[in-house]
This record gives sequence, structure tokens and C-alpha cells, in this order.
Amino acid sequence: MSNYTKLKWYRFNIARRIWNLEGEQLIAELEVIIQDIRNKKLDKMGIFKLQIEELENMISQAKAKPKVKGREHDSFHIPYSGDGRIALFGLSNVGKSTLMNAITNTDVKVGAYLHTTREALAGTLEYEDLKIQIIDLPGFLDFSEDWAISKQIVRVARTSDAILMVIDLSMDIDRQLNFLLKQLEDAKLIIDGQTSYKLGIIATKGDLPKSKEKYEELMSKTNLPVHPITIKSEETLENLKKMLFEQLDVIRVYTKKPGQKADLEQPFVIYEGSTVADVAKKIHTSFTDRFRFARVWGKSGEFEGQQVGLEHELADKDILEIIVERR
Repeated sequence: MSNYTKLKWYRFNIARRIWNLEGEQLIAELEVIIQDIRNKKLDKMGIFKLQIEELENMISQAKAKPKVKGREHDSFHIPYSGDGRIALFGLSNVGKSTLMNAITNTDVKVGAYLHTTREALAGTLEYEDLKIQIIDLPGFLDFSEDWAISKQIVRVARTSDAILMVIDLSMDIDRQLNFLLKQLEDAKLIIDGQTSYKLGIIATKGDLPKSKEKYEELMSKTNLPVHPITIKSEETLENLKKMLFEQLDVIRVYTKKPGQKADLEQPFVIYEGSTVADVAKKIHTSFTDRFRFARVWGKSGEFEGQQVGLEHELADKDILEIIVERR
């Protein structure tokens, strides 16, 4: 067995031992693991020296973790923000954190070992006047005898508008897909093949050998939308941003005051199928009662500046002008 293979399996053992540990329990277990490495004289190898450094860094982070009113800091509590929330959901070390760094304003720590991400992290994706909150969840452990739901991970996924399974094209496609679907089924996010959640798949590492064949294999096994990416390709990342926007089922409606130019910087973000009444309520609670008529420019109208009523259904990037009675 090579030193690299030995380290790989040792890391699996580490991940199993510290899974879901927090605070003093986590620190104590990490210290035991470091001592075990030294007792076995594995720290004489360069790669294990690096592993000890990583473990010591985890101890420092655990000791520095803030407390909230006497209770331990909840590393999975992230307030909802932006115009939509999407959770990245996958096995450990499939590239979620690298992806986060590429498409959001975050700088998530990445590394070629299990559980680089040990808590839920949030970043903001800005796409065509939208702010989309992306949640990077810690990866699941892929142990066939230990396939249990992480309640914390699923708890965050439940609060999201869409859940994107992240699948590594350099790994076993069938096992990854089946494992993630089983987690969603066991958590009752999928029931009898049906779900109320928007689901999709991001296929990472599309630039590696045989990734095309693995992508075709993945496509043959699911009806969910699949988007292959490579961090090295700006085009695939831009296409991904568009796909994430489409997962939210929202539209952007810009408004204008009578006689003035439209505000093309801050749209109202509403669900597909929304009407003039929905935007009117967002502007002011009295607007539906005082409503006279509206004008619309964009895809939902038959012609530019068409006069419409409260029940008119709007389309993405419409410009809306609402005329109300004065009081």
C-alpha cells in the first residue's frame, strides 16, 4: 500500500470519528487522532505531517468558534437572504467549495481531503440584477454500512428554494446518484418519486479524462436537469449561473413612475405567474385599492405600453407603470 493510499484510508477513518462532533468533544477527538498518528510514527512521512497541520488548524478553529448567549454556536444556522436560496448537496470532496469560490463572493477553504467544509457556508451569486444565496453544505460520508441522514445538512436543504446535487464526473456516477437520492427520500424530501422541491444536478470536473462518457452515463440515469462544468471554463460557469436562476422560477419586473424613466437597477423579484396586483402590493399596500390601470412594456404585452389591469400576468424583464387614484 502506497503512503498516499494509506493516508486516504486514514482520512476516511478520521472523518468517521469526528462526524457531527462539535466543541470540546471535537477538540478532544482531534487531539487523540494526532497522538495516534505520532504513536504509529506516521508523522515521519511528509503527507502525514501535513495531515497533522490540518488537524491542528481544525482544533484552533474549534477553540475560536464563537458562543451565542451561553449556547454553542450553531454552525448550520444561516439566515435567508437575497432573492432566492440554493443549497449545494453532495458527497465529500466533489468540488462544492471550489465551485462556491468561482461563482460567489466567498473565499471558501478548499483541500483534497474529506470534510474541508465542516459547517454550512453562505455566499452571494449576483446574476443580472439578482442576488442568489448559495449554501455550501458539508459533504456526506460515502460509507455503505453507515448511510445515515445528516439532520443538520437536510435541515438547511429544507429551507432552500432549490437543491442542487453536486456529482463528481471522475467518481462512480451510479453510487453518487443513488446515495444522494436515498438521502432525499429518507428525509422525505422525495416521496414516491415526487418532490415539492426544485432539484437539479451540477456535474463537476468536466475537464478530466473520460468526463464526457461519465456525463452521458449520468444523463442516462436521471430526468433531472444536469449541468456539466469545469472551473477552468468561464463559459460553463456563466451557463451554470443562468441554470441556477432558472431553478428559482422567479422573474424580474422593473418599474417606472409616470413621465419618468424606468428603474433598471432594482427590479421586483416575484414568482413566475405573478400579476400586476402582486407588484402593486409590494410597492404599497394601498395600491390595489387605489389602482386605476397599468402600462406594460415587455414580453407579456401585445405591444409596448399596453394598458392592462391587476390580473395581467407579467413576464421576466417587463417594465411596469402603475397609475393610481390620488388621495
